[in-house]
Amino acid sequence: MKRLLLVCLASAVLPACSSVSVKNLQAGGSRVAKPQRIYVAPFSTEHTRIQAAGKQDPARIAALKQSASTLLADYTVQNVSKHVAPASKVSTAAGAPKSGWLVNGRISRLSTGNRSMRVMVGLGVGATKMETEVEVFDLAASRRDPFLRFTTTGGSNAMPGLITSGGPGVAATYSMLAQASSGVTDDAARTSRMITGALSEYHVERGWLRKDKVFRTKKPGKYQLIHGM
Repeated sequence: MKRLLLVCLASAVLPACSSVSVKNLQAGGSRVAKPQRIYVAPFSTEHTRIQAAGKQDPARIAALKQSASTLLADYTVQNVSKHVAPASKVSTAAGAPKSGWLVNGRISRLSTGNRSMRVMVGLGVGATKMETEVEVFDLAASRRDPFLRFTTTGGSNAMPGLITSGGPGVAATYSMLAQASSGVTDDAARTSRMITGALSEYHVERGWLRKDKVFRTKKPGKYQLIHGM
C-alpha cells in the first residue's frame, strides 16, 4: 500500500517534471547585425526565490546562488561557442565591450529539491528547479534595450526512482545513480542549452546559420542527464 501511494504521488506530479523549456519569447532587433562575438555576464541572484534542502544558513544560501550563477554563465559560454558564435564570459554586464552581443539576466527561482526522494521515487518527487529571465543586447546599439527576451523554466527528476522503476535491477540502479547525481549543476547545463537554442534559432531565422546547423534541444517532457558536460 505504501509503495502504491508513492507511485500515485509520483504520477500526480509527473506533468510538472519535464526538462527546461523556453517561454514568453519576444524577438525584435530587425537592424541587429550578426555578432562576431557573444558575451555572457553572470546571472543576477539578488532577488532569486530559494528553496534549499537542509540547514538554511545564510552563508550556504549565498554560496548556492553564486555557484548557480557561475555554472549557468560557464555552460552558456561553452554551448554558445560550440553552436552559435565565439563567446566569452565577462565579470559584469557593464564591463562588456562596445560591439557584439551580451547575454544577461537573472535566476528568478532555484530549488535544490530532495535527493533522497529523487533516488527512491523520482518522477517529479524531490525535483530540483531553475527558472531564469534572459535578455540579449546589441552592444553596438545607441540605446541599451534588449532585442531578445525570454524565460526558461524546468528542472531535473523526470526519471523513475528505485521504487517506481520496479525495484533492484540494472535499469533501476542506473536510474537511482542518475537521480543522485542530478541537481543544480544539471539544471544550469540544461538551461544553458535552451539559451543556446534560442540564439541559434534567431540566427537561422535571419539566414546567418543554415537550418541544418540549428542547435536542437530536448523537447519538454523528455529528460537527459547533462551532468559533467
